[in-house]
Amino acid sequence: MDLKSALSLNKKKEETAEDRELLLERAQEIHAESIVVDGHVGTLFDVLLKSREFGERSEKGHVDLPRLKEGGVKCVVLSAFPFDRTYPIRGVKTGLEYVDAFRTLSTLPGVVLAENASQVEAAAKEGNVAAILSFEGGEFLDGSIESLRMFHRLGLRLLGLTWNERNALADGAAESGTRGGLTRFGRAVVRECADLGIIVDVSHISEAGFWDVVEMTEQPVVASHSNCHKLYAHPRNLTDDQIRAIAETGGVVAVSFNPDYMGDEEAEVTLGTVCDHIMHVMEVGGEEAVAIGSDFDSFRGREPEPLTSVDRLPLLTEELLRRGVPGKTISLILGGNWLRVMRAVLG
Repeated sequence: MDLKSALSLNKKKEETAEDRELLLERAQEIHAESIVVDGHVGTLFDVLLKSREFGERSEKGHVDLPRLKEGGVKCVVLSAFPFDRTYPIRGVKTGLEYVDAFRTLSTLPGVVLAENASQVEAAAKEGNVAAILSFEGGEFLDGSIESLRMFHRLGLRLLGLTWNERNALADGAAESGTRGGLTRFGRAVVRECADLGIIVDVSHISEAGFWDVVEMTEQPVVASHSNCHKLYAHPRNLTDDQIRAIAETGGVVAVSFNPDYMGDEEAEVTLGTVCDHIMHVMEVGGEEAVAIGSDFDSFRGREPEPLTSVDRLPLLTEELLRRGVPGKTISLILGGNWLRVMRAVLG
């Protein structure tokens, strides 16, 4: 079945035990052959606090090294979150603490700290998991371009400009009523990211800020963990126009598994709901516009059953295949589209 047919079908059909067995076998093949990239997890906060060991399988949280391997993940983008956003936040100090925590992972057998697509591919070939450093908010820069350059030298490769509130770069999604976009400093940061080779992430930014980024950049833009406003009208979710705009930059919308972005507390959020958002991004932006950014370890409770932790990720491949999505397209969703963006921006 081609992608157009899959998008028009986008529903389950009755399947026999034989159908199920064949589908599972094919899903396992696709998943194993793909370089699976999870473009946004919050596990670095636990590494920083030493609340659990990243190298050991845990019953806590969603992500650790054994579960990444069980889930077939070849690359994980570990996001540093500015947990203290009250000014002055001493952002550079906190950023350096996160960098230090990130770099401790290099001592774990099976983990490779990566800075570009070639290193991700090399790690996957050797059976390792590549880790890439991301910042979820410009607070870490403390209003300094020099800080951005320093963090780039220390391995930063993806920058989310804001969380929900206003910072020195732009207004966040919770401030959209102000119609405030990028500040002068925010524009300087976007330009410097292009020069340095840092992927700009528009998840959490206000709509005005989103359009400022899209209009000024000549490189692929990503939303590392965002969902579809058409399916659930959450302030953090992207409109169809925004999805199309990201696609036109050559970027990706990485669909989040966070239930808050897919339904209210009364709604049943499942693996099927996640796939609905993936299918919608494809329908609006095309097969090269969609990816995965689970947001695992950034939320607790109401996990999209049965997709309850990163080791269950093969279930997503199985469900997409069940919906008629071609194997080649599934590989793009699982990581191929992320790798294309990395090649374009990171080298």
